[in-house]
Amino acid sequence: MKYLDIESFRKLNTHLSFPTTSGNRHVLGRIEAYSCKAAGNDKKLYRYLENKFQADLEEAKGLSPEYNSLTNTVSPFGPLTKPASRKMLFYLIATLNASFPDYDFSSLNADQFIKEPSSDNCIKSICSTLLNVGCPSALKTSRMWDCIDDVINLDECDVYSYTPDDDSDPYGEEGPVWSFNYFFFNRNLKRIVFFTCRCISNLDEVDSTSDQELVFGDLMDEPVKTELFPTSKYALKEMSIGGGLRL
Repeated sequence: MKYLDIESFRKLNTHLSFPTTSGNRHVLGRIEAYSCKAAGNDKKLYRYLENKFQADLEEAKGLSPEYNSLTNTVSPFGPLTKPASRKMLFYLIATLNASFPDYDFSSLNADQFIKEPSSDNCIKSICSTLLNVGCPSALKTSRMWDCIDDVINLDECDVYSYTPDDDSDPYGEEGPVWSFNYFFFNRNLKRIVFFTCRCISNLDEVDSTSDQELVFGDLMDEPVKTELFPTSKYALKEMSIGGGLRL
């Protein structure tokens, strides 16, 4: 995957690091764009994943009915017997490898990803999360989703999320309170926008904070204002946290 240096994303990322409303935690996020053009070790990774699938397929042939189970399994990308489905898995793993160069995600399986119902759902979820923890006014007025839309065309995207287990979490050592990882994939552009974010505790305050406060503290600090990136066309997806989401 080839990293794309997007100036608007660099500016957005400066606003995606901020203390939460309570002051006990810190949010760290970033948005990155990648071309699906092979780069670096991508070809080696693709061959590895293809060989792994074929080896699993051969092994399953002697284990009926497991063979039928493997060949008929529908992943978030479609049946893995189809090359296009396996290529999508490769794209997401390659994106993670590029975004976290100190980690190797080649052992991930398709069932560790989820295909989201729509980009609108993801926008609501991300904005709700950021607003609840007190995102700065600079981020609210940054036209974040317009900037992302300019790069990826959100209406044409398939969206996938990745929730790592303990062994495959690049943020595991930080012990995040929460994290999210979303991939916005535009097949026509052959491009992915990766939006990753986590919330970590301030180390000097962890000992005096209960587990319940650690998880829910920011949600109870103060009411969340309803304005959401008001200069953006995505301001139509305005939120009312107390009364739920509305379009």
